Amino acid sequence: RVLSGSARVNDETKDSVIKAISDLDFQLNPFARAFRTNKSGTIGIAFSRITNPLFPEILQHLASEIRARDLRMVFWNTDTEGDEGVVQSIKQHFVDGIIFTAASHQERAMTAALESGLPVVSFNRYLETEVCDQIVSNNFEGAHTIGSYLIRNGRRRIGFINGPHDRTTLVDRERGLRQSLDDAGLDLPKRYFAQADFHHEAYSALTVKMMSQKHPPEAIACGNDVIAFAVLCGLKEIGVSVPDDVWVTGFDGVEMSGWEVFDLTTMKQQISLMTADAIDRLVARIDDSTNSDPRTIRYPTGFLIRGSTAHAANT
Repeated sequence: RVLSGSARVNDETKDSVIKAISDLDFQLNPFARAFRTNKSGTIGIAFSRITNPLFPEILQHLASEIRARDLRMVFWNTDTEGDEGVVQSIKQHFVDGIIFTAASHQERAMTAALESGLPVVSFNRYLETEVCDQIVSNNFEGAHTIGSYLIRNGRRRIGFINGPHDRTTLVDRERGLRQSLDDAGLDLPKRYFAQADFHHEAYSALTVKMMSQKHPPEAIACGNDVIAFAVLCGLKEIGVSVPDDVWVTGFDGVEMSGWEVFDLTTMKQQISLMTADAIDRLVARIDDSTNSDPRTIRYPTGFLIRGSTAHAANT
């Protein structure tokens, strides 16, 4: 009763129990607790693209939030392991709820979780139908802000290099950038647009090709920071100066973007707030403390202006 926070224990007894716990270094048996409560006390995290430096940051924040609630975490990298481990854990009731970070690529596992009634939160990606709580950034608005910033600072020939369109984040960022150009009476011609899967060499080569035109872009916006890093490498390879010859922007605000070697202007996601909200919502579903309909929450982003755009003011 003391460990569960029950009010049915007088203060003297409670103090004695707490002292005994400390003296004996007593630890709860999670299996016994799971047997009694029909809950494992474990949250599952299904990840993809762990090589993107954004995702270790997300994982670190999620782990901190989970530990703060005296819960445990199990992690799957679905890029290397596939969905099978997630599906089996669902069938074996090994986890009380799951956070999916790449819902569009983890469809089989997400379907299994939803069909079993397991609480689910989609993080950083969203599905068109709100079948679960979804925590994402306002990627459209963030990219629109980047485009408007470039235009206000005299950039007219603006390029965009993006990743695959099977990521809702990248689709929304491209839409936002295109809309900002359209609002200013500009367009994004095919010669200033490039797209590839996530390979550093591919983005670097696309950059070289784009800048080899007679009238190259004056700025290159990128779908995320990792793409921007490759773009910066490609520009360095051909001796194009940033920001003197061309400006470059990213998106995500990973820690590396602030390193002196990159000094990248980027749009930062509020990962700390988003992960806390994701765990709060998942735990509420697990504890049956909410019966609200699933919602998609879009968090505003924060603009970090750095040397890759000459520290020009966002006016």
